[in-house]
Amino acid sequence: MKRTQLFLSVVLFFLLSSCGHVSSVSSASLLVVIEKDHSDEEHWIIAYDPNNQTEEEAFQIMVGDELLWSHIKVDEEYAATYKKEGDKPWVLEEIN
Repeated sequence: MKRTQLFLSVVLFFLLSSCGHVSSVSSASLLVVIEKDHSDEEHWIIAYDPNNQTEEEAFQIMVGDELLWSHIKVDEEYAATYKKEGDKPWVLEEIN
């Protein structure tokens, strides 16, 4: 009986702990910036990887630093790293 309770407790623990896990994906690629915009509190670019995507497949990447965002130019190609956590948008980590 105690072994069954222990087993069920362990299984329940793993099930509950896996529910809180947020998967994240990091990527590094060339990016061509085709658009940039901002709201009062957020800054972002619209870009695509010219080696793997077309301009029609461009996606939004949030830029946390306004100064960095101001230096990014439309129609320029950059080497960049960016990250996505769960359902949140892509976030720029580094751009050169």
